[in-house]
Amino acid sequence: MSESTAGQDGRAQEYARMIKPGDAVETPDGALWVVDGMVGPSRYALVSAYRGAVDGIVYRDRENDVVTTIVPAAHVTKIADARQVRRS
Repeated sequence: MSESTAGQDGRAQEYARMIKPGDAVETPDGALWVVDGMVGPSRYALVSAYRGAVDGIVYRDRENDVVTTIVPAAHVTKIADARQVRRS
C-alpha cells in the first residue's frame, strides 16, 4: 500500500468518526437523538429519535412529536451515520 493510499484511508476513517448533522447519537442516559447542527464549537443541537422495534433502524421523531435539546459534545456518542437514519 502506498503512503498516499494509507493517508486517504486514515482520513476516511477519521471523517466517519466525526459527528455530523443527520447522524444518530446516544446520550449517557441512553436516549437516542439525531444531530440537527452545532451550537458553538463544542455543543450539539439534537432532535429526539427512537429505534424501530422490528427493524432496529434509528428514526427521527415526527415533526409534531419532536423534542429538541442542546448537549455538550462530550456527552454524545455516535451510533449511526446519517445514511442509516430514517424519518418516521
